[in-house]
Amino acid sequence: MKAMTMKKYIIIGVLLGFLFSAVAMAGDVNKLTPQDSLKLKIKSLEKRLETLEEKESENEMQKLMQEAETAAAEKTQETTHSKTFKTGQRSLQAINPELSITGDSRAQAVFNKDGFNDDTRTGFNYRTVGIHFQSSLDPFSFMKAVVEFHPDGVEFAEAYATWSNLLPKVSVTAGKFRQQFGVVNRWHDHSLDQYDYPLAMTTILGEDGINQTGVSFQWLMPSLWADANTLYLQITNGANEQLFSGSQFSFPAVLARLTNYYDLSKSTYLDVGFSGMTGHNNLRGYDNDGNIVKEQQRTTNLAGMDLTLFLEPVNRAHYHSFLWRSELYYADKQLSGPDHIKALGGYSYVEYKLNERFQAGVRYDYTQPFELNNDGKYISQVLPYITWWQSHWARFRLQLNHKNGSGFTQADNVLLLQLTWAAGPHKHDRY
Repeated sequence: MKAMTMKKYIIIGVLLGFLFSAVAMAGDVNKLTPQDSLKLKIKSLEKRLETLEEKESENEMQKLMQEAETAAAEKTQETTHSKTFKTGQRSLQAINPELSITGDSRAQAVFNKDGFNDDTRTGFNYRTVGIHFQSSLDPFSFMKAVVEFHPDGVEFAEAYATWSNLLPKVSVTAGKFRQQFGVVNRWHDHSLDQYDYPLAMTTILGEDGINQTGVSFQWLMPSLWADANTLYLQITNGANEQLFSGSQFSFPAVLARLTNYYDLSKSTYLDVGFSGMTGHNNLRGYDNDGNIVKEQQRTTNLAGMDLTLFLEPVNRAHYHSFLWRSELYYADKQLSGPDHIKALGGYSYVEYKLNERFQAGVRYDYTQPFELNNDGKYISQVLPYITWWQSHWARFRLQLNHKNGSGFTQADNVLLLQLTWAAGPHKHDRY
């Protein structure tokens, strides 16, 4: 009994010892002051801050290294570029002139008992192959030149330079050029609205029109009685064999032209022009034998008037338009003694654009022959035509020429099919 009692006391004492130890430890924990707790938090924050600073330092170091690598690469490129040498040969093509080539050919049938007349015969023929050059010489001037190949030879049709706005609203052209007498005399064959030039023009002004060498001034005048007024003054040699002396060094032949432009509506304009020209037709110089020739001075005077009415509906210009153009020509050429050749002629045509590719029109020509004693004599012509534009570079035209007059025993009829094509940037430009 006593032994059991002793064991109980020993067990109870051990348990009480453990209890007192636990209570003492709890008391020690509760003895932490607020200052001690704050210090622990500060140490924790300091460790976190040190970690962040280390990461930021690593990022900045990486950025610096990347910037250094980029700068080194750029420096290498600059050094390499500075040691590269170029000849510039490939850029020389930028100063080459723009080149265009045009072709004009036809198939035709002459309807009379012989199958031919004075001008043409049944069959195939080409009229012109033209090589057109154009280039800006510098910021102030440009040049144009045309070389034409005909069945009977080669010629420089035009070769001139133009200075734009040399004076306020004044441009100057010098060289060989088709002159601005009326409207169509300025155009080349391949750009005509019909196959051939009007009879009045070729009969009175000559087969090739007026194409001479000299200088031309164009002045865009202040608007006076029209919406726009333009004055042309051209001084050239009298190289036209029919109107003037035919000598390249015959000087001067003077042309003046005034155009008056009116805007009738948003879709319609009217252009009215007046042209006049005078020059000598007598020879002065040396003949083929070296003898001095001094003929009595004789003059040739020309007058002309033209009218163009053009209607192009707004927003429909690609599909429909209407054109009416007319011109009158008059010539008075003084011959030896009291004789004069006086001739009057003109033409008028209308043309309607049927759709995007087809145009149809009809032209009427009338002229007196360019000869003495031509009172009561005349040549007239009616020519209906239809034009089909296959594209901007290829064009077909079907035309019927019905010619009659006082010198004809029977009317002359020619049916022709024309093909014109253009390769290059300028196509069928009228210049």
